[in-house]
Parts: sequence; C-alpha cells; structure tokens
Amino acid sequence: MTFTPGTPNPDGPDEAQPRPPAPGWAPVPLSAASGAAASVPSQTSAPEPQTSDSTEIGRFAPRRSLLPLLVGVIGVAVAVLLGYTALRPPTPNPTASAPVSATPKPTPRDGTRFTAESDRASGVWKITDSRWDATGVSALITVTVDTGTLDCYFSALPHDGSDVSDGEESSLSPQFPNGPISAGSSASGWVHFTIEHGTTLVFLRTADQAQISGLEVAG
Repeated sequence: MTFTPGTPNPDGPDEAQPRPPAPGWAPVPLSAASGAAASVPSQTSAPEPQTSDSTEIGRFAPRRSLLPLLVGVIGVAVAVLLGYTALRPPTPNPTASAPVSATPKPTPRDGTRFTAESDRASGVWKITDSRWDATGVSALITVTVDTGTLDCYFSALPHDGSDVSDGEESSLSPQFPNGPISAGSSASGWVHFTIEHGTTLVFLRTADQAQISGLEVAG
C-alpha cells in the first residue's frame, strides 16, 4: 500500500518522514585543504617552558646559615680543652704554713739564771762592775726574781781555794739592799769582799743553801 507523504498513515500513528531536497539542490564540493583540515583533528601545541635567569633566582634564595659551622668550631675547642686538662699533671697543693704566733717572744735578758730550792724562787743575776782596793774587791751585783721570794746573800772564794769571804757593806754607793726580793722585782748595789787580789768566784746563796750560782770576777 502506498501513501503520500504528509498524509496520515491509516495503519498507525503519523511518523515524521525526511523531506526530499528542493529541486535544483546540489552538494557543495570540499577543497583539498578543507578536507585535510577536516580529516585531521587539530592538535593544540604545548606551551614552551619558560626559562628564568639563575642569577635572578639566586638573589631570592635564602642565605646559608653559619650556625652549623660555629657549633663545629666550638665542639673542637671543647674537645681540645678537655684533652689538655686530662693530660696535664695535677698541681700539688701548697703545704699550709704553720700559724705565726702573734705573741712576741720575750727578749733574752743578760745574766745567769738561778733556782733557789730553799726559797722556791727563780730568776737571773749578774755582776756588772768590780773594783779592787787594798782590802779586797767590791762587786756591783743585780738580782731579778721571776718567781717566789728570795732572801739572798753573797760570798767569795779566792783563786787559791783558801777561806771563803762573806759579803759586807761597801764604801761605794749604792749598797746592795738587805731584805727579801719578791717576784717581778730587782735589787742592785755594791757588795764588798775582804780577799786577796786575784781571780775570785762570787756565789749567790741563801741562809739554807750555801751555793746557788757562781760568777767570776777578774783579779
């Protein structure tokens, strides 16, 4: 069964049908270039990489830190110091000096020390001068008592060992005083001995002790 386009189809719904070209229509021929362009898909060229100046990059690059170098130098210096300290011999400690006493030492006194056991006294005595005359010799005697109380006397023994001569009052002044001498005190004066001229030994004595100490007088 034939039907005319544009008229309803009695067998079913009207379906759209392509229309025939108009009279006198012809296709436009394609050129070779257009054909080639149409057949080959266009390709987008990749952008060329942009190059930058290395000098410009270096200007904006961060500066290299000197901290690692300083840490290394300090480490080497510490190692050298520790090695020197370990190898150096220990310094000996100076010996502590004995403390110096602030108390001044007593000045040695001129004289001969004596101890009178009977009077429990001690001290020093000396003969500082002597003078001979026709009757004997006079001696200038000084006695200093440090401890106890001393009641002293004097006697003389000639060089030939003859009789002992006891001390007497002298014509010279001052005369040696009579009486005890207390600790911290001194007594001084002339004592006469009737004796032959010559080297004589003068003795310090007490009433209970005949010879405590002796000093020589040149004749």
